[in-house]
Amino acid sequence: MVNDIKALLIQQLRAAYGPGVHIYDEPVKQGLKTPAFIVLIIHDSQTRKLHRLAEWEYLVNVTFFPSDPNEFYTEADEVSQTFKMDFRYIGNLFHVHKLEAVKQDGALVITFTVKKLVREIVTETKMNHLTFGGVTSE
Repeated sequence: MVNDIKALLIQQLRAAYGPGVHIYDEPVKQGLKTPAFIVLIIHDSQTRKLHRLAEWEYLVNVTFFPSDPNEFYTEADEVSQTFKMDFRYIGNLFHVHKLEAVKQDGALVITFTVKKLVREIVTETKMNHLTFGGVTSE
């Protein structure tokens, strides 16, 4: 599931920003080429529900590094607006909740949650015969 969310988000970023933007799915220690996005899922949790249902929640972190540090606020505002308008869903499969964008240290840090309702599938052995009142079913 984590890889599905990341792959869909990266695909959506490529469609929105084109080939001129670098997209990383792991932290980069050296050699970051800008403009760039780093896409990480930094936390996940599960809430159990009734009837073998569970809600999986993922906290997604997308960090944007602008191409020109002198135009940081302009680029960051444009990216933030694009996320609010065009990233309400990830791949038309996952709803984006609690989207926040924070500008800090020359980077725009966008966080949001993605939730998925899942049902546990249990394979049970079915009854072959039923005996009731001396009568057996086939």
